Amino acid sequence: MNQIIRRIQIKPRAQAMVEFMLVLPILLLILYGTIEVSRLIFIYTSVANASRQAARYGSTAAESNGGPRYQDCDGIRDVANQSAFIVDFEEINITYDRGLDTHGAQIPISGVDPSPESDSCPITEYEARNGDRIIVRVSALYEPIVSFVSFEPVDIVSASARTFLISVPILGSAVPTGFHAETSTPSKTLTPTLEFNVPTSTLTLTLPPFGTQPPIVIFPSNTPGSGGATQAPANTPTHTPLPSKTATITPTAIMCSGLTGVSHGPLVIEQNYMEMAIDNNTGFVLSTSQIYVEWNHDTGHAGSDAALHLRQVALDDSLWNGDELAPSKFLEGYYPHIPMGSSVIRFIFHQPYDNTDGTERILIMISTPGCLNYPLDSRN
Repeated sequence: MNQIIRRIQIKPRAQAMVEFMLVLPILLLILYGTIEVSRLIFIYTSVANASRQAARYGSTAAESNGGPRYQDCDGIRDVANQSAFIVDFEEINITYDRGLDTHGAQIPISGVDPSPESDSCPITEYEARNGDRIIVRVSALYEPIVSFVSFEPVDIVSASARTFLISVPILGSAVPTGFHAETSTPSKTLTPTLEFNVPTSTLTLTLPPFGTQPPIVIFPSNTPGSGGATQAPANTPTHTPLPSKTATITPTAIMCSGLTGVSHGPLVIEQNYMEMAIDNNTGFVLSTSQIYVEWNHDTGHAGSDAALHLRQVALDDSLWNGDELAPSKFLEGYYPHIPMGSSVIRFIFHQPYDNTDGTERILIMISTPGCLNYPLDSRN
């Protein structure tokens, strides 16, 4: 009986050891699988974060290494590599496009491959314009720590795109909203007058009591007399000017808004020029503080050379001359006047403007008080 009980007590111990040996490979496999899945998720997160941070760096409006950040290829790759902790990235490709069309397809830039698999960095400033995108594609290989069977490495890829800006026109409200031009009236000429202070003479008689000495006559101080009487100094004229008069001001109001303000017509493109009509009904010649223009610089012409160079700008016999190939331009040093009545600002290119892409814009900022910072924007 005791032997039977002893056998019953020993049997569960051996059974547990056998069961543990059977389950141990499965537990190790689950533990190893958990580690590998964690590595896979961590590598994917690193790749996604690297592409996102690099695209964000390349789209910021700042300069690095002497140029805009979307051209700083080394700086963009350095930012991406900051997310590489336990893995080395295989490729960091940088390219550009003009966004997506209504069907979700990429709009390419002339001469630039928009495919994320390509590497087009750096793009020149003459090819880029406002609203373009920078695309950063980062890839890394995932391989298991221990391979029990033949396992091909997994290519983990992440691509991020962000829009960048080349230049930003600054608009402001018209402050102050009104201005009064001063038309002064000359002050009247003052005519001096002479005034004399003439004192009034009085004669005082003092009579002594009866039977005494004769009365003494006292002469006034301003009348010469005898017996030691003093003579007053002669009267001198005094000059009292009249109070001066203040010049009056006749105000004339200048307002850029309303029927008596300044307005513009639609943007017109014909032959090799782009223009906008201006109507100045303020009754004054207005000054400008800024001229800004955007045009389809790279695909605007239908010929073999699709580029459009801005050669001349004209407003009220004031000319700007140059040779600009860019998506947009602030005309530094060019501040023409806007005459009273109707006028036209015209932008002339070196060849016909055949293709529009929706980026065309003319912006004029006025600097005359009363119209200060008032914008004439072809898009409004």
